[in-house]
Amino acid sequence: MLKLDLQRAISEKGIENSNRFLRNCGITSYTSSRLLNNRLDSINFKQLEKICLGLKCTIDDLFLWEADKDTVEIENHPLQKLKRNQINENLKEKLKQLPFDKIEAVKNYIDKLNVE
Repeated sequence: MLKLDLQRAISEKGIENSNRFLRNCGITSYTSSRLLNNRLDSINFKQLEKICLGLKCTIDDLFLWEADKDTVEIENHPLQKLKRNQINENLKEKLKQLPFDKIEAVKNYIDKLNVE
């Protein structure tokens, strides 16, 4: 089953206030609340686009796929890419645990990734 995994995507970007982020993207408070609490049966393309632009991601970064008990999983099927592991810690917490020299190395690595 495909599921919108919005809270994971927002959390991985280090965004602490999900509701405010979604409202800044142009999503109404009502829809924002329903999205974050998985109480929305559908989402329109315009909303998906706003969220993707705000997170600087693609649609496949927002979804999760879990095979139903009746589904026969195919090992090399493209949906396998949408299987996700739960986040143990967010990046901000991991950075807090690093010594300063390693934080500098992380910054340099990120700068290098941004250039590519």
